Amino acid sequence: MGSSGHLVFARSGRLLLEAPLFNSTDPGLRDHVYEWRPRPRGWQTLQLERRIWEDDYQSSLVEWTGAPACVADLSDRSVALVTGLDTNGHRWQAWLNLHNAAALLVEEPEDVDDVSL
Repeated sequence: MGSSGHLVFARSGRLLLEAPLFNSTDPGLRDHVYEWRPRPRGWQTLQLERRIWEDDYQSSLVEWTGAPACVADLSDRSVALVTGLDTNGHRWQAWLNLHNAAALLVEEPEDVDDVSL
């Protein structure tokens, strides 16, 4: 199993770590967040080493930034579930590396010889 945790992608003119959620929620949350180098047009990435990201955090971040945000839940190095949220509250999800995700999510039947079926 590879690394696990979360990657948070959001756009803001301010540093994402200045968002109130990193100071007012889990006291240890900020201690386990690493900033990546900012990208053009204000896009920023935060990496959370532990599985401490909650769904409500994304709503708080979108409200604070006034811009959409995505969170990738890394199951291991080859699979991620990405959840996007826009400023109107519309949420979407997509798996990255769907073939590997399906192998993790679906049980193989014991009575089937050819698992490709």
